[in-house]
Amino acid sequence: MTNIVPFSSFTPFSTTTIVVPRAGARPLTVEKARPRAAAPKTGRFGLAAEPRPIARKIEVKAPPPPPAAQLYVHNGQNYVRSDVFEQWLDEAARRVIAQKPGRMSGGYAMEIVAPRTARTRHFGVMERPLIELLSRCRVITYGQSPDRFSVSYGGLGRELTLTVTEFVAP
Repeated sequence: MTNIVPFSSFTPFSTTTIVVPRAGARPLTVEKARPRAAAPKTGRFGLAAEPRPIARKIEVKAPPPPPAAQLYVHNGQNYVRSDVFEQWLDEAARRVIAQKPGRMSGGYAMEIVAPRTARTRHFGVMERPLIELLSRCRVITYGQSPDRFSVSYGGLGRELTLTVTEFVAP
């Protein structure tokens, strides 16, 4: 059987609550959160509710993803993102968001220009991490693969140049 410990609570001020869990215990002070102004309701969800404008062409720079062998690890039942992949996603997302890209509303084509390094030599492996990066930054709809995908060597420096354009079927 569980014993219920009585709590005594009193509020001498409007923004602070003091809770004493039991006799002889040190009182806990709990600050109430100040109410913030609510965002205007648009009746839309997901990317449609995003304040950034819809763009026909978006060009951003991002660091190359980790090597293919370090993207996912097996946890006993299935494959999950590795810590290296999560750290890359966080760092790359901060860099992409700082460039203030627009967003895509529908189908898109992705073109990648990569510097020739050991990390960029497997083009097929670069597609999934970069789609997850753009989804996290809310540039594209989550999980939507590109209708056209092309990768080429030629960038200067150590960053990838991602060009996402609106896809129009021929």
